[in-house]
Amino acid sequence: MSLPKQAINEFKEIYKDQYNKELSDAEASEAANNLVDFFKLLYDCHIKELKRKRRLKKEPEGFHLTDGEYNCCICHKLISREETWYDKWGIKCLYCQKAVKEGLIPSFVCHDRDSWYAMWELESKFGIKNQTVRKLVREGKLIARIVPYENGNPYEYIFLKKENSDLIDPDRKSPARKSYDKNYNRIMDARIREEKKKEYKISGKNISL
Repeated sequence: MSLPKQAINEFKEIYKDQYNKELSDAEASEAANNLVDFFKLLYDCHIKELKRKRRLKKEPEGFHLTDGEYNCCICHKLISREETWYDKWGIKCLYCQKAVKEGLIPSFVCHDRDSWYAMWELESKFGIKNQTVRKLVREGKLIARIVPYENGNPYEYIFLKKENSDLIDPDRKSPARKSYDKNYNRIMDARIREEKKKEYKISGKNISL
């Protein structure tokens, strides 16, 4: 249902005040209705999530979702119906669900995406090809948490940052990078203090900092 004319006019005024640009009636109507549709979608998703959590109180181990298609929160595979599993950690495919349940991968990977790398990220962020990654895993130079297929073959590789601190995160989030930055800043601060001491001594002001 389209918004009434009054609401469109109010949107035009708000937009003009914010961006110093005036929209036509058609542009304002399209933008305002798109905005309302977006918030309606967010609201519907919120209500759906509340209903799931309510059901989860009765079925704490989790359940299948039969009302659409979803992406696994770990491997991002598109899944539906009996391929899905929903519990307190979110929506997962059955392979990732089993791996979490059996402790092969920690549950925090479901909600803390910055705590680990997927296989494809090692190539995109560090230029390490998949074949090389597998070799480094076999040699023990990289530690992988492996989500297996039913036959035991690897389905998904999870590289926890805290277990692979030698990987320097380009986004400067890894423990190794944080440690490097902390040590570098400490050394630089010490050098600056020493230089200042020398400057004061040269100028005849023997002042300790």
